[in-house]
Amino acid sequence: MHLKYYLSALALPAICCNAAAVTVGTPHCERIDFTYDITSSIANVPPPPDLSTNAAITSYLPVLLQTLKTAPNVTRQGRYKLAGLFCGAPKKAKGGSPLQVLAHGSSYTKEYWNRAAWGNMTIKNSWQQFAYERGVSTLAIDRLCYGASSHPDPLLDCQLTTSIKTFHALFAALKKGTASPKIPVPTEIAFVGHSAGSITVSNFVQAYPNDVDTAILTGWPSAFIAATGVAEYYKSHHITPPASPPSYPDYAPGAIAYPERFEGLAQGYIASRNASQRSIGYAGKYDPSYPLLDARTQSTFPLGEATYTGLLSFPAFKGKVIVATGDLDRFARADLDVIPRTRARFPSASRFEWVNATESGHLVNYHYSARQTYQKVFALLGIVRSIEPHPRSADTS
Repeated sequence: MHLKYYLSALALPAICCNAAAVTVGTPHCERIDFTYDITSSIANVPPPPDLSTNAAITSYLPVLLQTLKTAPNVTRQGRYKLAGLFCGAPKKAKGGSPLQVLAHGSSYTKEYWNRAAWGNMTIKNSWQQFAYERGVSTLAIDRLCYGASSHPDPLLDCQLTTSIKTFHALFAALKKGTASPKIPVPTEIAFVGHSAGSITVSNFVQAYPNDVDTAILTGWPSAFIAATGVAEYYKSHHITPPASPPSYPDYAPGAIAYPERFEGLAQGYIASRNASQRSIGYAGKYDPSYPLLDARTQSTFPLGEATYTGLLSFPAFKGKVIVATGDLDRFARADLDVIPRTRARFPSASRFEWVNATESGHLVNYHYSARQTYQKVFALLGIVRSIEPHPRSADTS
């Protein structure tokens, strides 16, 4: 989910890559790292104050959002590692396979896409397993400043512009076949996001419209776009908007909140100490154990993600756009005219489709309807199951 609303409610070739086998619930998966030298334009904001005191982060965030409105842009250079989990499609006699690159949301990691990695030994919610059964390769990425990827300055290096540049370097290498000897050149590429990952995807395809064939946005429109659309709806229908939800002063540097997991991280990497707030992404029908496991496995999120409001329109992209949003998602608001307003954000798209994830909140992957949602998305891509499902996926689609 996007930082602002999460808090209010709760270009160069690769210069190295390393691979190591890991055990996950999806066949043929392995960890692959990519390293890039990146130059990007960022908002030059001053360092934050001491964030270790009680409620310091809650007090600072409104100041940061206001500062970003007038901060000058400067050029910043860095060398960054992206950690990925590549799950190759079943071998084919001829030709390659489609590839989906997966970008998670705020306070999650690449494991969002493969539920078994969380340790509860079920793959029924795994997007990567679902794709594998349909002959599609996937590359789940820890976005910059998350998981096993680099954790540079959380305010200056973790901004949206740098993330987009880093993904551009990755896609350029993937299309050339130089990203890793483990990853063949794909027949086509889809960029799939969730929440803040979808903000990344939508802004990416505007900046680099020829890098991918399809944009798949889950937990989207972003809260910023949805809020804008809802505000327009209220105004045009002469409705007084409801009061904004309260913010909760329970945020702390991850190294303080959970030192056993995040020791050594800079103060600008934030975590929530209120486990109950993880339930905000759930609604409708879901396994009640998921929010509890969600809280225990949360990631930090960087202050630089305050820049993830991004653009409101994406006219440069001429590929396919698929939006999959929970019908009970309190962030994306799939009501109040948001669907047609969202479609208008991609005026040049060759195709725009909306998938309604039934009985689902923001975390569409973690509800009982997840595999039905995946089925709808893949059907729109013209992809059907090509191999028998894993016995633990319980897929009847």
